Amino acid sequence: MNTYPINHLSKKIWSLLPWLTLLVLILLILIFMASIGKKKQAIEDEQKKSMAAVIIPVNIVAQRLTQSVMSDSLDLPAITKPWEDLTVIAEVGGTIISMEVVEGDTVVKGQLLASIDNRDYENSLKSLEARQKLAATTYSRLEKLSGKSAVSQSQFDEAQATLAELNAAVATAKLNLERCFIRAPIAGVVNALPAKTGMFLSQNDPVAQILDINRLKVDVAIPESAVSSVRQIKESIIRFAALDGLEVTGTNIFLSSQPDSYAMVYTFRLAIDNYDHTILPGMFARVRIDKSVVNDALGIPLYAVISKEGEQFIYVIEDGVARKRPITTGFLEGWKVQIVKGLKSGELVAIVGHRSLEDGQAVNIVKTVDNPDPGTI
Repeated sequence: MNTYPINHLSKKIWSLLPWLTLLVLILLILIFMASIGKKKQAIEDEQKKSMAAVIIPVNIVAQRLTQSVMSDSLDLPAITKPWEDLTVIAEVGGTIISMEVVEGDTVVKGQLLASIDNRDYENSLKSLEARQKLAATTYSRLEKLSGKSAVSQSQFDEAQATLAELNAAVATAKLNLERCFIRAPIAGVVNALPAKTGMFLSQNDPVAQILDINRLKVDVAIPESAVSSVRQIKESIIRFAALDGLEVTGTNIFLSSQPDSYAMVYTFRLAIDNYDHTILPGMFARVRIDKSVVNDALGIPLYAVISKEGEQFIYVIEDGVARKRPITTGFLEGWKVQIVKGLKSGELVAIVGHRSLEDGQAVNIVKTVDNPDPGTI
């Protein structure tokens, strides 16, 4: 009996047995790992469900978006100046014999401020008037004789010139006598009195400083980027922090044609009424210059906007859940920023507690506001 084929087959099977065993082990390992993966996923899913069941919603404050008027404005420092600042000077020399006002007095135009000793000027006027009278008599007599050829033409011309010269001298003497009484050239407040009773004044020496503060100039330095906007402005709001936040409206009266040579800014000047003298020259103020106005703007607090990796976004609340929403912002108005794209009127936006949120997270709205104020939230 030939057993060679059987033995050969048996040997072949035994030679393949290790490989078959290895293949079976690999299959068992794969099946085991797949089973473990499924169990792990099931455990993770169960854990997520359990965690979701115990997660506490994040408390937030939300803003209900409504359309409002917003202004793209500049808020710039300014300084007040008197409408007129005039130094009164002595037009003639002499000793001051009386001062009629004190610093702080309100004066009207033409009111007497000081008097200079006028005796020399009175004597000079009297002397000139006597000479004028004589010259007038001489001229009148020669005029009558000139028709009879009793006097020469040169004599008549000389008498005529002498009279004209004395007429002018008398007029000047009267002016100088009047100038001994120093009067206010404008209405205003006496701010300073460098002259005192008994002081000798020379011509052009200062006597008093008068300020007209019934109106004031408010000067603002503006950058060249704001020039085109300022040209269109007729009025601006001016705020004085030193006067408990007093706000007044100023009228545009001047924009310089060239910039300051050092700071390279332009002077924008406003006029304000100040008849009660509440505002004083030299006071600092802030001027709001509205470059543009949007009547139907959407605005939210700037701090509600989250910026991350070049993206700006906020969280909109939908059915008690926070939804991440990319937005496009516009100009700032104080603490508010205009939203150009991404939101619509009526939506709820998280403005406090929002930095703890994730997209899809449950929230608890503890307060809803329409016009949030950083000082009250």
